[in-house]
Amino acid sequence: MSDVNALLAEAAGHAAAGRVDAALASYRAVLDAAPELAEIHYNVGALHHAKGDAAAAERSFTEALRYRPQWLPAALALAHVLFGAGRYADAQRALEYAVELAPDSVEARGNLGVVLQRRGRADLALPHLQHARALAPLDTHAWFALRGNLLALGRFDEAVEDFLRFESSASLSAELVVTGFAFARAIPDRAYEQKYLALALDWRYRADQTELVAIVLSRLQYFDAPRETLARMYRLYDRLQQENPGADAPLATRRRLRIAGEKIRIGYLSADLRAHVMGRLLRDVLAAHDRSMFSLHLYSLSGEEDALTAEFRTLADSFSALADVDDHSAARLIAAGELDVLVDLMGHSAGSRPDILRWKPAPVIATHLGYHGCIGLSQVDYKITDEYADVADAASYQVETPLPLAGCVLPVRRVEPAVEASTSRAALGIRDDEIVFGAFVALIKLSPRCLALWREILARLPFARIAFSPLAAHEAPRYLRRLGEFGIGAERVLMLPPPRDDADARARYRVIDVVLDTMPYSGGDTTAAALDMRVPVVTRVGERHAERVTYSLLAHLGVADTVAHSDDDYVALACRLAQDAVWRAGIAEAIAARLPASGLADPAAHARSLEAAYLRALGAPPKA
Repeated sequence: MSDVNALLAEAAGHAAAGRVDAALASYRAVLDAAPELAEIHYNVGALHHAKGDAAAAERSFTEALRYRPQWLPAALALAHVLFGAGRYADAQRALEYAVELAPDSVEARGNLGVVLQRRGRADLALPHLQHARALAPLDTHAWFALRGNLLALGRFDEAVEDFLRFESSASLSAELVVTGFAFARAIPDRAYEQKYLALALDWRYRADQTELVAIVLSRLQYFDAPRETLARMYRLYDRLQQENPGADAPLATRRRLRIAGEKIRIGYLSADLRAHVMGRLLRDVLAAHDRSMFSLHLYSLSGEEDALTAEFRTLADSFSALADVDDHSAARLIAAGELDVLVDLMGHSAGSRPDILRWKPAPVIATHLGYHGCIGLSQVDYKITDEYADVADAASYQVETPLPLAGCVLPVRRVEPAVEASTSRAALGIRDDEIVFGAFVALIKLSPRCLALWREILARLPFARIAFSPLAAHEAPRYLRRLGEFGIGAERVLMLPPPRDDADARARYRVIDVVLDTMPYSGGDTTAAALDMRVPVVTRVGERHAERVTYSLLAHLGVADTVAHSDDDYVALACRLAQDAVWRAGIAEAIAARLPASGLADPAAHARSLEAAYLRALGAPPKA
């Protein structure tokens, strides 16, 4: 026993001094003498985990549980190793065992909920996360995990209510600050929005909080922040990402040498290869790629599959489902495909996983669509844009190099509107002499400046109303609260029912005379839908990419009469469109006449434009 104690003291000394291999050797000598010591197996597992040897750590924690089956820390440690290795099903089983051992363990319940959510089972995760939250009302991790799960289930109002309960007694943290910033526009209080904007921009984030910085970047696009501020946050995100393990170990270190006639391998990474607005938009574009020159490889981040996913599977040379794979393993899988170009279609939108890109799984990486912004990551070479969507010096305010297309950055998808729409002007009680402005947008797009200008437009036009169409009927009160905070009363608002399908969504535009584009985050697919239905769109163009997508669509269409270059101009153009029926009809006719020949609605033309951009990127020197 004295020898064992001496070895234990020796091992502890080595471990405290950071001499991991020496500590392991001492612990192995202890286990040779006393293999039944579960605590020593646990210590060995912790050291292997610190070295990054997940397989050895798993063996040691399993041994600890074999000798001490009821020991909760060993079960939790085993689950942690399995989760880190991307073995989510095994991690789930380990955590279910931990919950059996200790039903009221916050860590066991919370981690099981996180694993289930990661496996796409937010419904099963919910009761575990709610249990953990009840056990530890002031625990930031328990609250934040539940918040993410409620959002995954579409229970936004519950997530906001739970945040307000937590906020009332919790200390400031990065998680609280970022959530307050993300939820600010659901709380009708301008001062509240400004408070959390300032906190989110100035918080001192750690390297292990890049996901929180990503949330700030995604939401910041919707705020009137100068380009310098956005650039600072991009560079902060990039710096923190580079401080994380693996950032200096790219998987694709050089461009592949292709033999003559060999196809160029293009990969697309997305969570929306399904019945989603982006999936529907891209299906025909990807199908139009020149398959004699390019092979197509799709990587899905979503665990949901449907009929549209099945179409993507058939049109691709390979289709890989990555929802149940950790980021590093996903990056290795992509790298094994020896792509020439990988195109991220997510940015920082919901479901994105930019940490996959941090491992540089392809020699050339570009980001495209997803949201109106960049990622802010050195491993991403290009941000796809066009001659109108970014100003000439855009490269100075982002990490990625702009890669302009010959055509518009956003294609227009033509959709035949429903003959029998779910609503109509008559059903809504709209008089013949009334003008209806439309803004079929998410609540987060309703910025203070945007609403102030809309209030001014409605004040000048007592015969006008503005229509919204939330994706779910229960969201309507949130819109009314937000509008009311900025002086737009419910009597000036129309709430259209949620569309039943794509055809019904297009038919909504028959109710609308003019679309009021949002600012600073301009329309994308909503603008394209309006143009498809020949409805004039008034937009306020700015310097940032997010402020220029509608402008790009109108400029490529050749109908830029409704592009405003100042806030006053925006109000004036909206009022003129409402008051001058002849001019308004002329704009609508010009849209209808020019759209077919513009190339905007030609998926093959967009595919050719992308292919030309990829070839230019492959011909350019590698990014330093």
